[in-house]
Amino acid sequence: MTVIIDILFLTFLIISAFLSVYFKDLLNSTIALSAYSFFVAVLWTTLNAVDVAFTEVAVGAGVSTVLLLAVLSKIDRVEKNQVTKDRKIIALTVVFMTGYLLLLATQDMPNFGDPGWVTNTYLIPDYIERTLRETGAPNIVTAILGSYRGYDTNGETTVIFIAGLCVYMILGRDSK
Repeated sequence: MTVIIDILFLTFLIISAFLSVYFKDLLNSTIALSAYSFFVAVLWTTLNAVDVAFTEVAVGAGVSTVLLLAVLSKIDRVEKNQVTKDRKIIALTVVFMTGYLLLLATQDMPNFGDPGWVTNTYLIPDYIERTLRETGAPNIVTAILGSYRGYDTNGETTVIFIAGLCVYMILGRDSK
C-alpha cells in the first residue's frame, strides 16, 4: 500500500513539475511550483524525514510562493516575446549536457547501503557513541534532529530571512 501511495505522489510531483514549465501564464506556473513543493514535502514525510518535509513546506510551498506572487504583482504575467528555435536547441543541449555530467558524477557514489562506505564506518558509530553524552537525549534520532541538525535548520532559516529581506528591499523601492 505504501508503494502505491509513493507512486501516486511521485506521479503528482512529475505532473506539477511538467505543468510549471508548460504553462505560459506565470501565475499558473507559480501555483504548479507550489503544488510541486507540497508533493515533495509529502514524499519526505513518507520517507520519515519530517524535519526536511517541514522545511520544504515552510520554504518551498510557503515563502517561495509568497515571494513569487510578490514578484508577479510587479511584472507582466505572460511572456511577450517568443523564444526562437536556436535558443530552444541551446537550452536543450545544456539540459542534456548537465544530465550527462550528473550521471558521470553518480559513478563515484557508493552502492546504496554499502556497509564499507565511510559514513557507515566512521560517522554512524561516532554518532551512536557521542549522542547521549553530548545531547542528553536518550533517543539517537531525536538527538541528531534536535541538536546536531538544529544548527543546520537555524542556518537555513537565517539564509531564508536574509533572502526575504533582499527581495523586500528590491520590490519595495519606489520607481522614480
